[in-house]
Amino acid sequence: MSTDEDRERLAGQLMALPVHELVDVLRRALPHFTEEAYGMRTALNLASVTYFADDVEPGLNVELVAWPDRDHYDGGLGIDQGLWENGRCLSCDIEVTSNAKRAFCPYCGSACALT
Repeated sequence: MSTDEDRERLAGQLMALPVHELVDVLRRALPHFTEEAYGMRTALNLASVTYFADDVEPGLNVELVAWPDRDHYDGGLGIDQGLWENGRCLSCDIEVTSNAKRAFCPYCGSACALT
């Protein structure tokens, strides 16, 4: 069991990472919290949420953060440019975002080509 101090120290380490490295760390941890039972699959995922207050109809845009295709980037994480690449997973039709143009859907694992 970890202490509050242990969790605070870990949170500080995570906050010190650039976004593309934070995403890579969470890519390693979040899939371990996926549960499947009774014909349902529940997965813990990282999401980017944007609120559009100036639109005619204010609302939220929610995109799952896709994992960079490390093979495509020769083991790297892609460009450190924030989460500016966007698209849809063609397999599960979820909106995704990533720092990389070539990424994997964090829910179903399908390859995604983002723009």
